[in-house]
Amino acid sequence: MWKSFAIAALSFPFTVLSFLIGWAAADVKTGLLAGAAVFTVFFAAAVVNLFFVKTYSYADAALPAVFAALWSLALAPFSLGLSVFSAPAFVGAGLLLGACLAINKRWGTSPWLLALPAAVFFYEMLPVNIPGFVDDTLALSGALLVVGRQLLRDALPQILKELRAAGRRK
Repeated sequence: MWKSFAIAALSFPFTVLSFLIGWAAADVKTGLLAGAAVFTVFFAAAVVNLFFVKTYSYADAALPAVFAALWSLALAPFSLGLSVFSAPAFVGAGLLLGACLAINKRWGTSPWLLALPAAVFFYEMLPVNIPGFVDDTLALSGALLVVGRQLLRDALPQILKELRAAGRRK
């Protein structure tokens, strides 16, 4: 999983470099288009790499929240005075994805339950925001429902078995 985040982190310098080259070669619009294209390629590569991760550790499960905090700091200068990015919603999405990954790692729940929290994480990562709090609220509520379902329906029976087994050993 760290490879996906390394690819995503590498997108920053290459995006800036392609923006500067496009701007120098033609104009700002060409630079923005070149930067967006390079960022999209790196982002797609990171997502594809993420889907091929077979095993991961608990440290990997903490990476979405760390990446969200770093990404929010990187976008903070660009979002002052504008409502194009919601840092608290993105950090919240990172925490929910990390919780979902940790539950999946510990109790072996269905990996398909990672799809919605991952989609919310990627949606909140983009510096595109519908004005108001509705989109963030709906996205985070959906991710929270999936994490709750994963915990209550899939992991809770296993947790109770572990508690009963620990009680019998005493």
